[in-house]
Amino acid sequence: MLRRSPFWPLVSLAAYLAAQLPAVAEAPVRVLATGVFATSLRSLAEPFEAASGYKIQVSIANAGEVASRVAAGEATDLVMSSSAGITTLARQNALAPNDVVIGKMRLGVAVRSGAAVPDLASTEAFRTLLLSATTIAYIDPNGGGTSGPFFEKMFASLGVADAVHAKAVLCKTGSEIVSAVASGRAAVGMTQASEIVGASGVIFAGYLPDAQNLTTAYAASIATRASNPKGASAFLEFIAGPTGSDRLRRAGWDIER
Repeated sequence: MLRRSPFWPLVSLAAYLAAQLPAVAEAPVRVLATGVFATSLRSLAEPFEAASGYKIQVSIANAGEVASRVAAGEATDLVMSSSAGITTLARQNALAPNDVVIGKMRLGVAVRSGAAVPDLASTEAFRTLLLSATTIAYIDPNGGGTSGPFFEKMFASLGVADAVHAKAVLCKTGSEIVSAVASGRAAVGMTQASEIVGASGVIFAGYLPDAQNLTTAYAASIATRASNPKGASAFLEFIAGPTGSDRLRRAGWDIER
């Protein structure tokens, strides 16, 4: 006759409790993205989470920081940055080679809510704004962001570099630029349009004139060491789909699909 172990009641209890516990939820989808995606990702994550059951965890950094963090092996599932940055990381085997183009983004101008909207219709009007504004917030050219070095060259080409430098409010991210304008620390802010559209405390005054603007293509790819590649792929498909594309357009993106 088989003799039961004296620990049998404990084993049975453990098995019973395990059966009653819900299944462990799938790991969240970790997204590492540049600031241009910050507002857009918030509007995209909510409907995706509701429809799919996945949870999205977003970490925002400037382009230089995204590249260095991925190259250093930071655990993430989906990386979103400039197309050039994504290509570089894919060549380093940090990302899958089959990236998805998200869209293109132009630079825009922010002013504080209630302030007069400046004229941006021409190069001369924009130059007048740069000279007349009391303070101007933009990305620190030495901070690793995409637009900072571009602004420096553009100011020089317009002959206003010294004047702008004297009243510059240098920021690390687009959200800092928006905060500086909303708080009154800067009279004018210039950054990627998607970081301004819909932001609290500011007005999107419009895009920079074409001759002074920078159009940057952005893409996304799944990390080669992603712990949840299935969830990352599903979220990327949602972003590139009809609902995601429509929300991106409303946030100031140029979407060609």
